[in-house]
Amino acid sequence: MSDSTKVLKLNNNLNIPIIGLGTTRMKNIEEVVYHSIKDGTRLIDTASKYKNEEEVGKGIKKAIDEGIVKREDLFIITKMWIDEKEDPEKALKNSLARLKLDYVDLYLDHWPSGKCYNEKNNFKLISIKDIWPKMEKLVEQGLTKSIGVSNYNVQNLLIILSFCKIKPVANQVEFHPYLYQKDLKEFCDKEGIKIISYYPLIKGANFRTRYEKIMKEKGLDLLNEDIVKDLAKKYGKSVGQIILNWHMSVGVIPIPGTSNIERMKENLASSEFKMDEKDIEALSSFTEKQFD
Repeated sequence: MSDSTKVLKLNNNLNIPIIGLGTTRMKNIEEVVYHSIKDGTRLIDTASKYKNEEEVGKGIKKAIDEGIVKREDLFIITKMWIDEKEDPEKALKNSLARLKLDYVDLYLDHWPSGKCYNEKNNFKLISIKDIWPKMEKLVEQGLTKSIGVSNYNVQNLLIILSFCKIKPVANQVEFHPYLYQKDLKEFCDKEGIKIISYYPLIKGANFRTRYEKIMKEKGLDLLNEDIVKDLAKKYGKSVGQIILNWHMSVGVIPIPGTSNIERMKENLASSEFKMDEKDIEALSSFTEKQFD
């Protein structure tokens, strides 16, 4: 089974690929997306905040026009930013216009902030109890097949689950062996909410994270850790493939970003082997360098 056909089932019975392409802070997006799809990627993640939806859409269109894929073969994610929360329908329609798509497969609330900025850069507070029903209507309208959140913690999720008619299908967060969010993962697993991991390799020329300063101060480099290098040698894989395989092994969907075509192929091949449970657990328990 190729990576492009391996999927997980969301709580609304929609299938989502087990690995995808993240597009934040990347260059040459149109070509990257096109070649990624050509090489087997079926999950593409973007957001209005990234200011690249038009380029992502062009890459998707090129792949579809050339008959590489059909629209239904792809799983497209985009997100609503803080200044769009007052009108999620308008926000999604604007994203769809930029992407040149009729629908997305997953629409996320990008950040759990109640602030909504207007054109004069003033803000007012908007409750998630006001926002989420509007998100649910987007599913009913067929503008998105599913809805979810990003950067939400357990408390944020509990609020939604206390009143929602449509449960979030996913929560996109920073997640990797340095930041194994055990409590969040256990809660999401219990509620049937899939975790999607951005910055799964916490590496790259354009890498940015709230922990970047700490990483530099401590000289941390996940791909250079002895445990990762030893596992790469054991399985005859790259260090990046070990980390991505670990994500998938614990049921987390990684969306690494790269403009390197060969690295892209390497990332896609990360699910083509199986690590021993003890090795998966060793990485899951790699807590001495987590960020608290």
